[in-house]
Amino acid sequence: MMLITTKPGFEPYLMKELKKRGYRVRYTIFRGILLLEDDLKDFNINYIFKAIPIERACSLENLKETIFNLIKEKNLKGKFVVRVNRRGRHKFTSEELEKFLGKEIVDNFNLKVDLKNYDFKINIEILQDKVYVSIFDKNFKEIVFKKNIEKLEKINRYKERPLNRSERKMSELMEKFPFIFENLNTVLDIGSAPGGWVKVLSKRAKKVYAIDRADLKVKADNIIHIKEKAENVNIDEEVDLITNDTNLYPKESMILTLKFLKNLKSGGYIIQTVKSCKENIKNDINEVINLAKDLELFKVVKLKANTKNEITLIFKKH
Repeated sequence: MMLITTKPGFEPYLMKELKKRGYRVRYTIFRGILLLEDDLKDFNINYIFKAIPIERACSLENLKETIFNLIKEKNLKGKFVVRVNRRGRHKFTSEELEKFLGKEIVDNFNLKVDLKNYDFKINIEILQDKVYVSIFDKNFKEIVFKKNIEKLEKINRYKERPLNRSERKMSELMEKFPFIFENLNTVLDIGSAPGGWVKVLSKRAKKVYAIDRADLKVKADNIIHIKEKAENVNIDEEVDLITNDTNLYPKESMILTLKFLKNLKSGGYIIQTVKSCKENIKNDINEVINLAKDLELFKVVKLKANTKNEITLIFKKH
């Protein structure tokens, strides 16, 4: 079993290529990540970026037990390091989990932590509530397809969305629903890079929180760029509007939005882009609406600047 990655937007192409070659593969809830249920034997594949071998799949609740069992089975000795790659919304950071697991292992085994000169690495991949564990020795080399990465980065239509299309989406929303954007004090925008939405919003609001680890291509005195993953961000301020145009699977994107629902004032709006990689986008729309069951669904709108697999949802807080 392996987790395999590709450039977001290329998941269907990678899946088709793998299935054609007889592999069993399925989507995860995160864009750019697929689960390969077989071991990869053919390395001449066009759309794959990285392959991560998996020894065990488990839940967060039995993660420690799973690691302990692997250590016992392999009769491991020497020095180790724990590495956590976490995707999703959790009450802990990757670093906190690494420290916790490291201490538990030291307390229960005759092993020592060494962050640089280790004998084996305990690799943990977390996709929201699903956990995948592997133990690699110090000679293990990551399986990276550098030529594919270089090739796909050169395909213009799959590069980061240009500012002009993002701007057109937000400008169109302002034309259709001007009352949403009247007298805005504070706006929170999730997944802001490269900055098309915050550029337009900053001209209407007194303050815009732009949350994204990537750099913004726009600057303004009233744009506050929080360079962190949204799941790690907390703000102690009421906001008038929350917007989300992230390049994530619809469910995961909406979960991030709902994290900040406590900050949204009563009567405030949420503008959420649903981006689907499925032929039937209706299933993704319904899933997002079900997640937002405590909100009023104000409007489902197909903007001119939306791609064929995008739809825009507008919610209102009671």
